[in-house]
Amino acid sequence: MPDLQIDYVMLLTKLVSSVVVLLIALVLNSMLRRVLRRRISDTAHMRTVYTLGRNLVLLVVVMIVLMIWLGPSSNISVAMGILGAGIAFASQETIGSFAGYLSIVLSGIYRIGDRVCIGDVTGDVLDIGILRTTVMEIGQWVRAEQYTGRVVTIANRAIFSDPVFNYTQHWPYIWDEITLPVTYESDWRRAAEIVLRHGQEYSEEFQANAEATLEQVRRRFPIQTTSVAPSLYVVMTDNWIELTMRYVVEVRKRRGVMAELHRELLEHFEREPSISIASATFEIVGFPPLRQASSVET
Repeated sequence: MPDLQIDYVMLLTKLVSSVVVLLIALVLNSMLRRVLRRRISDTAHMRTVYTLGRNLVLLVVVMIVLMIWLGPSSNISVAMGILGAGIAFASQETIGSFAGYLSIVLSGIYRIGDRVCIGDVTGDVLDIGILRTTVMEIGQWVRAEQYTGRVVTIANRAIFSDPVFNYTQHWPYIWDEITLPVTYESDWRRAAEIVLRHGQEYSEEFQANAEATLEQVRRRFPIQTTSVAPSLYVVMTDNWIELTMRYVVEVRKRRGVMAELHRELLEHFEREPSISIASATFEIVGFPPLRQASSVET
């Protein structure tokens, strides 16, 4: 009978201790949410960090509760160690994905809303889970960088083996180029002036903001000084003169801006009789003389 009473006391003690640990975990979870809401204004980033903290608290709670109920027995500790090693060996990919998740969140490789390219997949990040990242795909059979409609999930461990390209992490712009060929008979100087002027008119609205944000990136990374203003390059080829304009464009407006610039330039060139767009054509200037084989009489 005394032994039974001792067992009940131990059981009650473990139960109360477990409840106390769970209550402390709930309080910490609530405090974590409030602190993150005050410190992080970006909702997507706040949600990502909160998920990480919540999962860590849950992991610690599970370990403490197990220690409460199983006790610090050496045999139990050895058994749990062997079990943990077996689970780790059988779940290498899962552990790798969880490690990738920690790296993504803590180092800021990408966040929800960023446009990224991981391996062969390019798209906008919809969600960052503990094991997988969900992406709205762009490209593939769709020309330029527009949505295909497919949602792709990528294992987080891919960041350790594949290059990760982030289009929007530090600077919301990219450099793009358009190339127009004009014939050698055209007034290429006038054509170059028209192309550059259209590029300057397009970038006038956001050039100041692009320069300011690029300056912030330079303070963090050793980027060489470069201008965000449109620039023009002229190249002579065997068939025509290439006019290439390099300009800055917002990441998600690339195709629309390129189409608009091409349309405006074509309409402008139609009003310029001294400018002709070149195309790959072939001119036959002569034929070799034809010889008729004479028949031999037998």
